[in-house]
Amino acid sequence: MGAGSMETPERTGATTTAGPPAQKPGNGSATQPATQEAQPTPPGAGPAAPPRTAGRTTVLGWTAASTITASVLLMIVVLGAGPSAVVPVIPRTWPVPPLWLALHPSETFVVILIYSAFVLGGAGVFCGLVAVRRGARPRMRWLLAAAAIAVVVLAILPPGGSTDSLSYAAYGRIAALGHNPYVMTPAQLRAIGDPIGLQTTRNWAKDPSLYGPVATVAMWVTAKLGGTNISTIIFFLKLLFAASFAAVALTLDRLLRGDPGARARAHLLWTANPLMLWAVVGGAHADGLGAALGIIGILLARTATASPGARVGVARALAAGLLVGAAIAVKAPLFPLGLGLAWAVRRSVKDLAAVAAGGLLVVGTGYVIAGRTAITDLWTVGNGLVTFDSFWRLFYPPFGYTKEPAGLELFAAIGLVAVAALLAWKMPPGPARLPAVRPALVLMLAWVLVYPLQRPWYDAAAFCLMAVYTASRLDWLMLVRAVPAAMAVATGAGSGPHAQWLSQLIYFVGNDLTRWVRLGAVVAAVALCAFGAWELRRPRREPVAAQPAPS
Repeated sequence: MGAGSMETPERTGATTTAGPPAQKPGNGSATQPATQEAQPTPPGAGPAAPPRTAGRTTVLGWTAASTITASVLLMIVVLGAGPSAVVPVIPRTWPVPPLWLALHPSETFVVILIYSAFVLGGAGVFCGLVAVRRGARPRMRWLLAAAAIAVVVLAILPPGGSTDSLSYAAYGRIAALGHNPYVMTPAQLRAIGDPIGLQTTRNWAKDPSLYGPVATVAMWVTAKLGGTNISTIIFFLKLLFAASFAAVALTLDRLLRGDPGARARAHLLWTANPLMLWAVVGGAHADGLGAALGIIGILLARTATASPGARVGVARALAAGLLVGAAIAVKAPLFPLGLGLAWAVRRSVKDLAAVAAGGLLVVGTGYVIAGRTAITDLWTVGNGLVTFDSFWRLFYPPFGYTKEPAGLELFAAIGLVAVAALLAWKMPPGPARLPAVRPALVLMLAWVLVYPLQRPWYDAAAFCLMAVYTASRLDWLMLVRAVPAAMAVATGAGSGPHAQWLSQLIYFVGNDLTRWVRLGAVVAAVALCAFGAWELRRPRREPVAAQPAPS
């Protein structure tokens, strides 16, 4: 993306070797030490040239830039090639987006390309984070410009990696026709001969909507705008999710503009992260909208001082509650954000009441309008689901169970609470003036690490919070976990591959690799807590080349 073009840091206060001691003019025999502090550049003299380093940080920076760029380009190629094992079949609306070339790529071609994109993207972000940790700084204008171009291009291409956007279109169409998407199913929409029903996917066709009322409103609006063409509805959905992604990026940039290191790290975890670009914009998932509302709400809960007893204030607490409530009303799995926000303001009755009022106003009103079926569907249909790549599937088949045993949800809930308590006890402190970041992240991590129902786009809210949280080994843990998770579901949108070796590869990634990596992430998180090893080691300083002393 050109985003990772790194500059080595200008080390203010770094020492330079200037040869033998020099006589200090006007002070007799007083001498000036051979090691001098770098002097600030006088106003109007232009920026000082950064010192040359040993090169390891520079190599990491350029590696990050090149691999992230290659990752995004591969994603664009896969989506731009049209329907395949990765891209679902939708009507072509040329020259109106979504745009693609009907190249009819082979399953082998697209699977290898998209797998390579995820691996390169994860490796690029990893190298970028290490480079930033060692002092490199990307050119922010280039990074933001390249990210903006990537978001726009991915927004006008068809979705990939899942058929969720087609389901959104069907539920939005049901609402636009005046029916209840929490009662009527996409299969019933198809049965009445509706054009959107005939164009939508058969995945989840017999299930009513499990999305919150705010998400349903968004689907209804895009269905009204898109009319009777599912591709046009999907395009408006992708525009909404692209705007949500950009809103998070701009919020992070605004918040961290005074700290170049934290700003660079935040953009690597979110703005220039190909895994998040794919999950939110490329795959067109409502989790991007929920994450945007949630993170902005969490960041609104800001105190005036860094003291532990500082209050957020009623106005900020109310606004934060409204936004976080809206996030939960997009997707119920974002409820940890609400619990984290409530915990952050627990010391003030007024602030807690304002948060509760804001959240209940959105969530309560939304579900009252949606009706009781919106809640019962969520409980009866969504509860008890175990995704095929969940690590819980490693445990019950050896005992003779062909499907999830009764009581698995109870075991998962106990594990979730235990992991949340351990993380709350041992994770590093969060930003002092943003008290809701740490508790929200702790609860969100426990949810995405432990709960049986998981998808890679569920990580969007966690990565948003990590971007403003303290740099730690959590960055590496979540990044490594995200790569196979994205690979596991990448081929769930189109027709399955026919080559036997390719089918075996896809099966291995989804049913073996991803499950063990997810389990390894839980074990690693527990181990990091047990040994108190979250903190990153201080990077070794690279030697600075000799420079002439300032005159």
